[in-house]
Amino acid sequence: MKILIIEDEFRNYNRLRRMLTAYDSTMTIEGPLESVAEARQWLAVHQGTAAPDLVFADIRLSDGISFDALDMLDDATSLVFTTAYDEYALRAFQYNGLAYLMKPIEEEELHQTLDRVLKLHGDNRQDKSSDMQGLKEIVAQMRIDNYQYRERFLIPYKDGFEIVNVNDVSFICTEHKDTRVYLNTRKFYSLSMSLDELERQLNPHHFFRINRQYIVHIGSVAGLKIYFGGKLRVHLKDHNEIELMCSRERAPLLKEWLNQ
Repeated sequence: MKILIIEDEFRNYNRLRRMLTAYDSTMTIEGPLESVAEARQWLAVHQGTAAPDLVFADIRLSDGISFDALDMLDDATSLVFTTAYDEYALRAFQYNGLAYLMKPIEEEELHQTLDRVLKLHGDNRQDKSSDMQGLKEIVAQMRIDNYQYRERFLIPYKDGFEIVNVNDVSFICTEHKDTRVYLNTRKFYSLSMSLDELERQLNPHHFFRINRQYIVHIGSVAGLKIYFGGKLRVHLKDHNEIELMCSRERAPLLKEWLNQ
């Protein structure tokens, strides 16, 4: 069986690859493809007999969402999403016979999914094209109704609320177990949300998760400096006192994000 992994977190890719190899050491595993552009380029070449039998796809990638590449999948290819997404979408996937695995992926769930995929391929089902059509319809509907990135924050402040447009945000960080959104004016507000939640809600073309503690707006990045071990130092406009460190693994994604 030929498997393709679309995933922009190398740690997640390595973990999934190890579990797949443990399940069946004869599998051919391709990837990881870390961006929509890379996935589209790979799938454009690998069609017909060269197409993968199974694709594991994360939804959120460095340059957008994987849906924008999945419409190029061969009709005979099975698809498994490896991400957390909203309840409506998960019900839709389930109804149409499409699999999903919540991260972190559990080995038992992965094995059950692989057993199911192998059975479908063994049965040589005739309705695979209808499954793909179901996927395409779901993706189109989600683009219209269910994948709207956050545009503003309604933040409790003193005896009322203030509205903050995401375009006015310089960066978001965690400080002393508190999530804070800093504006270009240097003013900040506290939010009752985690960085993981915010990362899923913010447009990846405009916001990037530098590390565990910081998410930055693309307009707030003043420049990068190369640091020891392949890391990058990130300098922010109007916040000279803050110096962020981007890991060697995420550095290529950061440079690609800034160069788009």
